[in-house]
Amino acid sequence: MRFLNISILLTIFLFVSDAYSKVLAQDSAKQDFVSRTEIFFKESAKKSLQDIETDKAAIRQNQVIEEIEVLSRQARSFLKKGFDTVALIRDLNQVSQWHNISKDGVFENKGTTQTSRNLTTTYHILDALHAEVSIYKKRVDRYLDQLVRYRFQIDSLCNDKSLFILSKDSTELNQYIHKLKVVAVEITPVTTLLKDNINTIQTIQNQVNFELLQLQTGMEEIEYDQQQISDKTFQQEFLNLWEESNFDRPIHEVLYFSALKAKLVFFYYLKGHWGKIILSVLLLLLVTTYLHSLRSGIRNINNKEEVKSMLLSSPFLSGIVITLSVAQFLFPNPPFIFTAGIVLVSALMITIIFRKEISKYWLGIWVIFVVLFAFVAVDNLVLQASRPERWLMVILAMISFVTGIFILFNKERHQELRERWILIPIFLMTIMELFSILFNVLGRFNIAKILMVAGLMNVVVAIVFLWVIRLVNEGLTYASNLYKKQERRLFYINYNRVGKRAPFFFYAILIVGWFVLFGRNFYEFRLLSEPLKSFFQEEHQLGSYTFSIYNLLIFMLIMIGATVLSKIVSFFASDSQWNSNDDKQEKKFRLGSWILLIRISIISIGFFLAFAAAGIPVDQIMLVIGALGVGIGFGLQSLVNNLVSGLIIAFEKPVNVDDLIEIDGHAGKVKSIGFRSSVIATLDGADLIMPNGDLLNSNVLNWTVGGFKKRIHIQLEVKYGSDLDKVKMLIVDVLHKNDQIFATPAVSVQFGSLSAQSIMIEIYFWVKTLKDTGQVRSDVIKTIQSVFQENGVDLALPKQELLWKNEPESNNTND
Repeated sequence: MRFLNISILLTIFLFVSDAYSKVLAQDSAKQDFVSRTEIFFKESAKKSLQDIETDKAAIRQNQVIEEIEVLSRQARSFLKKGFDTVALIRDLNQVSQWHNISKDGVFENKGTTQTSRNLTTTYHILDALHAEVSIYKKRVDRYLDQLVRYRFQIDSLCNDKSLFILSKDSTELNQYIHKLKVVAVEITPVTTLLKDNINTIQTIQNQVNFELLQLQTGMEEIEYDQQQISDKTFQQEFLNLWEESNFDRPIHEVLYFSALKAKLVFFYYLKGHWGKIILSVLLLLLVTTYLHSLRSGIRNINNKEEVKSMLLSSPFLSGIVITLSVAQFLFPNPPFIFTAGIVLVSALMITIIFRKEISKYWLGIWVIFVVLFAFVAVDNLVLQASRPERWLMVILAMISFVTGIFILFNKERHQELRERWILIPIFLMTIMELFSILFNVLGRFNIAKILMVAGLMNVVVAIVFLWVIRLVNEGLTYASNLYKKQERRLFYINYNRVGKRAPFFFYAILIVGWFVLFGRNFYEFRLLSEPLKSFFQEEHQLGSYTFSIYNLLIFMLIMIGATVLSKIVSFFASDSQWNSNDDKQEKKFRLGSWILLIRISIISIGFFLAFAAAGIPVDQIMLVIGALGVGIGFGLQSLVNNLVSGLIIAFEKPVNVDDLIEIDGHAGKVKSIGFRSSVIATLDGADLIMPNGDLLNSNVLNWTVGGFKKRIHIQLEVKYGSDLDKVKMLIVDVLHKNDQIFATPAVSVQFGSLSAQSIMIEIYFWVKTLKDTGQVRSDVIKTIQSVFQENGVDLALPKQELLWKNEPESNNTND
């Protein structure tokens, strides 16, 4: 187009110049040629600039229209996916319904006073509903933000100033207007849908925000009421038990709403912590699998005889008790129904396990405690006070108190206890039940109920934890007997150093756990734990990185878990020992060197999950990797060389786990291929630890790759003059009769060197099993010697003949 403009400009210029020369010749008074030329060029330059701007605008218009069409397609696709507003509104209505139900006894139908149990349960429900609605809010906000972003981007493009620059050419203008019409037809339905969806989602967003506000307000009111009850712990809340009550809510209404709230809090708590539940199940499978393998190992030692052991006679039940006792502390701030359920299940499993281990007297006492705790736990789920419940509390506390007094004063039976310190929680329970009776009778309901529940819980939990320690100690005892030498792949546990008792930190964990379970019954425990919780969750600033102690602990736990899991994989896929059955070993599927790849994958995944859980951004990971690169450049070449060599061994497989190899004069069996080094069990019983780099660079003889067979060479010397055909026939016959010698390849008997006294015989044959090489060689030599003796074939013996020549004595006469 510019070329065309220039051509037209030159043509006009020439025409004007010619005409002007003629006019100038005729009329000298007219305007001179120079001034007219200047005007012409100014107008031409102005027009050229306008053309350039028009061209730029046309290019920008095409870009903007293309971007509008792309955004329109993206928005249409996003709108097609849609947002299930119907389901969300239904869920919100359900939350609102549960919210209204949870208000009963706290914000509605309060009665004469609040109960601590009802406030705590309602708080758990509101907290769970708040977490549920917060998830809804994130979904709604995210969807609304995307809708607004699409609309804003489309509106911004539609208002681009380049779209309002029009061409002077009528044809181009018509084409441009037609293009705008097409775009308008395309984006109008999208913009309309965006507008409608934004209005709808904003309405739902308002409902979500309002529900969140109500839930938050309710939780704050409950915290205030709990604080008030805590401040007035020993003040009278109800009438004395012997006084007639003026108003009592029907007991069936109390039970109905209590059961409904218990169901709600239990359901929502499980829903909010399903990940930890799965982790607990995996931990249970791990513990029970290990206990089963331990029982199998002990039975093999005892020649398949049944072992009399609490732990090994019921490995599944023992695994449940141990797992529940530890895994319950993974769950933060659990409701009472959840904790009580775990304690009761553990108590039931313990009863089944030790029913034959203790005397009938103590078994009966234990059953009484478990039954009383079950009744007390059910009573603790009743959320509002009533006169029938208060009498029931008196009866349960009285039975518990009498049982405690009976145990404490029956000193003859104390001799049967292995751990007499268990009398301490029984004494504490007795005192607490006595005060529970007194406070209940005098109208101090909340403190009476707390003391009644906490007293029995402390006894049951203490006894359960006691037997957990016994089970763990018993497991360590059997593990010490089974694994007499240190097995490095078994979690790096050296049982000779651990001993037959659980380490001190395990006792400390259980003591802290008992204190936590006992303290959760009191509101004051929450006042003590909240600052600690805030300390762990409070965010700290380190440069541009924000972290918390809790995130760092999560990071370390994930890394430790990944490491332990890699050890577990290595242990359960471990190599067989030298005394294993070869036939079974051949049929057994072996992971071999793939174990190293699996372990590296587990560690790598755990590494990135730990960083993600700790909230460490990817650029920080790259900084760490860069720092490692610098360290590798300066001093970690050997370590990296061994690690890379391990990977090469895992992929290329020059050697594999369980292979019989010979390297640098050392023969042995590959036990494991680790990150840095490999372990080779030598024939002498020692373990040769060789760096992977040295193993890869050495000349290795791998007998397993050849099928475990080996050729044996024996040299014999028979006496000169022996019948060689007969000798060969006898040797071949001996070799064919030996079952450990292959018929194919055929045996070979060759005659070697010939001397004045003997003939050298070279015997070659193949042995089926590598480890029997020495024995087969010994048997063949022994048999050949016996056969030669029977058939008159003499083996050549080195001999030397000495000839003694006697000369006659000379007669010397002396004249």
